[in-house]
Amino acid sequence: MRVFRKILPFETWRLSEHLLRLSPEDRRLRFLAEVGEAAIAEHCRGIDFMRTVVIGFFEAGVLRGAAELHFDRAASGAELAITLEGDWQDRHIGTELLGHAITIAENRGVRTMAMLCLLDNRRMQHIVRKLDGRLEIVDDQAEARLKVPRPTQQSLWEEAAMEGLGLISGWLEVFGSAAPIDAAPARAA
Repeated sequence: MRVFRKILPFETWRLSEHLLRLSPEDRRLRFLAEVGEAAIAEHCRGIDFMRTVVIGFFEAGVLRGAAELHFDRAASGAELAITLEGDWQDRHIGTELLGHAITIAENRGVRTMAMLCLLDNRRMQHIVRKLDGRLEIVDDQAEARLKVPRPTQQSLWEEAAMEGLGLISGWLEVFGSAAPIDAAPARAA
């Protein structure tokens, strides 16, 4: 079952495992440089969940993609990074992660969202172009700035629905093998 939900602070191990499963090339595209296990562990330990929301894409209970949304309150903006493991790329999942990130950003009053990528990261550039984002080339990087709409009842509902689905899927992951609530207790013979 596919689920998009926020990752909680105690679940950074899931993000670390996901980032470690990325190919060396996908890691380079995500971090704008080659990184190893130690850098990934440090990145995950350093996430400030008071200023960051991580939206995860789960397939069969395993984190296969993530959108890290870092808020800059002083500028009413946010910075976004998206990762997907190889087998889940080119399936519009990155676009869906971006859509969830935009919803969360708009519900927090963010006005602009920035995405920085290397020039050879064609997938991220494609996603930005789908949303009419503007790409600016600086040295060997492309920077996108997306305008974020104001919150609406629809955006608030969408985030609440994602929260509910995340809660239910997490509960099923932990207690899914338990007997159904309406199952009749076994009778003694």
